[in-house]
Amino acid sequence: MTYPEACQYLGREVTRPSTLAGRRPTKPQWAPRVTTAPTDLWQERAKRLAEESENWLFHHHTFAQTMLAWLKERRGLSEETIKEHRLGLVLIDRFEGHGQWGLEPVFKDDGTPKKIWIPRGLTIPLWQEGKIHRIRIRRPKFALRSEADPRYYLLRGSDTRAMVLGSDKPVSILVESELDALLLHQEAGDLVNVISLGNAQSRPDKKAADLLQRSRLILLALDADAAGGKESWQWWREHYPQSRRWPPVAGKDPGDMLTVGVNIRAWVKAGLTEYKDVAAQPEQPVYLARAEEELVVEEHHEPTPPSPTGTCESCPWYELNPWTRNPALGAWCHRRMEPLATGAPACEEFRRGEVPPRQPYEQGPAVQSATSPTPQEHVTCADCPHFEAYPGPNPRQAWGKCRKRGRGRFGCATACRVIGEAPPRGD
Repeated sequence: MTYPEACQYLGREVTRPSTLAGRRPTKPQWAPRVTTAPTDLWQERAKRLAEESENWLFHHHTFAQTMLAWLKERRGLSEETIKEHRLGLVLIDRFEGHGQWGLEPVFKDDGTPKKIWIPRGLTIPLWQEGKIHRIRIRRPKFALRSEADPRYYLLRGSDTRAMVLGSDKPVSILVESELDALLLHQEAGDLVNVISLGNAQSRPDKKAADLLQRSRLILLALDADAAGGKESWQWWREHYPQSRRWPPVAGKDPGDMLTVGVNIRAWVKAGLTEYKDVAAQPEQPVYLARAEEELVVEEHHEPTPPSPTGTCESCPWYELNPWTRNPALGAWCHRRMEPLATGAPACEEFRRGEVPPRQPYEQGPAVQSATSPTPQEHVTCADCPHFEAYPGPNPRQAWGKCRKRGRGRFGCATACRVIGEAPPRGD
């Protein structure tokens, strides 16, 4: 008895096979969002807040002096950069009515309208063509009530467009933090355009996307953490083929790099040298797929079985850490810019014989500041017995925990005084 005859005997309707077998639904196309400036009333109120904050940052108040020193010493910003981009300071938390900002009210559970919260902290405004589009506030650690409390607060009504610094260079570098963008623009603005997205998951708006499309090379300097790495190797490489991962070294972001003595300009130059062949390519294809393109999946696709032998060490793209050339920082796949474990099996492409021979090129120098201390002089948390590093490709740079103080620390951070109170390792 055939299957249709059995269904007929049981009184069931025969289900016809789908005509779409072997075809995956067309993936929705990404298109950059078009942003609009906030209302005139919002901008008027935001300008007043920005001007007040500017004045407070250069006031003799203790908190203001502390924040100004932090911007100069910890974030590496010059006074000219701070004034040019009009950074400021809110001394105390403030609450204002939504009507003052021209915003629609948001109601609490009891039906009363919420106030506009302006928290205490460093104000980072975004100005374009004389208009203010956003105010982001970086709150100090002592003002956070818990670990879940956001460090960066976006003032309600602000636009979320990317911060774009420069637009006439053939190479653009992408970072998350706006303070990191200001530092890069200050140190290497004559070499690259700088774009800040705010976080690793943000996507470029129309203006930023147009600049990225014109760029022959995009250096993806998103934070050296799981989120930054995931976005760099997935979404960005898919939509911008000319993008290449260029993560911060010796720290999570450019600000951390500066703290441990890395020369920011030399790091940018090393990226330009590393990917000079990409920058020399002709104009890149459009970031949007054509409407007629469809992804068709064959029903019986059998990949070529890889060879069971071969390790990364035998691959021409195997190399020590390509940014510092330091053997203590582990090996990397220079083709994919990914960390490798000792004895790791080679990728399928290499085992199938599809990895091309490595082309000779001029290697970038080790990235070190002229003023940075020698390795023997620079004692870090990784040298302290109290430090417990979390697993990662570079344990000396990894995020970990100080058991003595009960707080998180980077392994590359400068050791504090408690290292002198620590017993020898193994005790």
